[in-house]
Amino acid sequence: MHRILIVDDETIFRRGLRKMIESSGSGVWEVVGEAKDGYDALEQIEQLAPDVLLTDIRMPRMDGISLQQIVKERFPKLRVIVLSGYDEFTYLQQSLRHGVRDYLMKPVEREELFHALGKLAVELDAAQKEQESHAPEPPDAARVRQQVSEHLVAGLLRGEVHASELALLGRIGRPLDEPCFACMIIKLDKDALDQDRYAKADPSLFQLYIQQMVQELLDQKAKGFAFVISDTEVVALINVKQQPQAEEELTLMSASIRKRMISLSNLTVTIGLGRILEGADSIPQSFAEARIALLHRLIVGGDRVLSYSQTRQSHHELALDVKEWSWDLLETAIYEGKIEETQQLVRTFITDLCQHAKSPETIHQQLCKLLIYYYEQAEKLQLTKAWLGDKTIQSAMLELCSITSRAELIDLCSRQLGRLAGCMAKSPRQQGSDPIERALRYVKQHYRQPLTLRDVAEHVYLNPAYFCTLFKQRTGKSLVEYWTDLRIHEAKKQLSSSNEKVTVIAESIGFGNVRHFNRVFKNATGATPNDYREQARAMIGHS
Repeated sequence: MHRILIVDDETIFRRGLRKMIESSGSGVWEVVGEAKDGYDALEQIEQLAPDVLLTDIRMPRMDGISLQQIVKERFPKLRVIVLSGYDEFTYLQQSLRHGVRDYLMKPVEREELFHALGKLAVELDAAQKEQESHAPEPPDAARVRQQVSEHLVAGLLRGEVHASELALLGRIGRPLDEPCFACMIIKLDKDALDQDRYAKADPSLFQLYIQQMVQELLDQKAKGFAFVISDTEVVALINVKQQPQAEEELTLMSASIRKRMISLSNLTVTIGLGRILEGADSIPQSFAEARIALLHRLIVGGDRVLSYSQTRQSHHELALDVKEWSWDLLETAIYEGKIEETQQLVRTFITDLCQHAKSPETIHQQLCKLLIYYYEQAEKLQLTKAWLGDKTIQSAMLELCSITSRAELIDLCSRQLGRLAGCMAKSPRQQGSDPIERALRYVKQHYRQPLTLRDVAEHVYLNPAYFCTLFKQRTGKSLVEYWTDLRIHEAKKQLSSSNEKVTVIAESIGFGNVRHFNRVFKNATGATPNDYREQARAMIGHS
């Protein structure tokens, strides 16, 4: 119920108003008190905290105009309705200046009073709902919400939380309901920071500052959540729509974070950016890609955005820089677990690199790219611990970059990659079944779907480049040729045994474009699908 205080110097009028309001029977209003003048009213307002003040204008000691002025300053949320027997425009003007909600003439008509109170009831109800929606949280609510969000997102990054649990983030105010996700790792360039400045402050404060700044930018430009994962790193999980410009927008956002850090705090950061992938189940992959991208900081330096897509291009360029024969042979030797052959090929590779590189920095950069490349493959096969032991890939790269002797480089890299070949040989995922046989079964089961070389290679836990070479060696065909043969074979069966339209048959075997199907079919058989159908039926008729 809303509370009313009646102020009038005439007792009979106060009681008449009380009775009129109470007789309404609406249950909306309660008369909590009566006051005979402005002074009395102020005391009761302090004690009773009414929502509405019904006040006369002409009263002894303190009139209604003075009362309104004081109420406006001390009780700004209190609504005022003025009652007066004096039909004077000056009173109306003064009352309106003080924010009076209504001005009623004595004697007050019942309908007129109830109409004025009805409008105020609607206003008070709306204000109450607004206040409830912005009610202050319990002191620890924000901290609990942050901890729950961090726990869920950390689980998503590790692949330990099911995608269905994303709904929990929505319930605590962090909805991630767009179809695609990308991960970003923001690393403080500690080596570029004034050491006195870093030493005098709690290191966690730097990360908290970065996290808050990143979260503010995410709240403005995208859906996402940022939190601290180490003394020098903040991770951001970003939820985006599936659209062509999404990757460009994400790169621009990363650049904006880097520039804002410099301008606002004179801190520099390096940002590793994973690809935008569809589905919550892809979050761990994007997170791993952001880590891989960030490793290139050791090669090209900090204070920049490093995207995984760009680093993949650099791996491709590395393969082109190396003699084609040596790259393919090295891939094959490592994935087949041939330790001595791997070590010999590494020696050949580094010797050739040192002879043709333009500077020592180029040699270190190329070898670091090589380590990062195989680190990514080891991660996918869960062989990193077996390969590097307690050493991190960062420390392995730093050790490599500290060497200036060709002989020492050859010794270190041949031992490292030789050890990886040994891990490959012992890997249970490389044993127990033939990878090409598994790949053939997989393609037969999924040939109607859009497949890529990477899809099939990852299914059998092989590097795509090595898988491509091995598949051709074992089958005499490329994967695309084998896949196409399966689809054409199925198309021939359907053309011969059914009356389905060519368009329907093309779609059933995975061709979205019937013109492309007609072209591929004719290249493979020498006839169009319709001509083949006629020839096949003619042969059946003759037999």
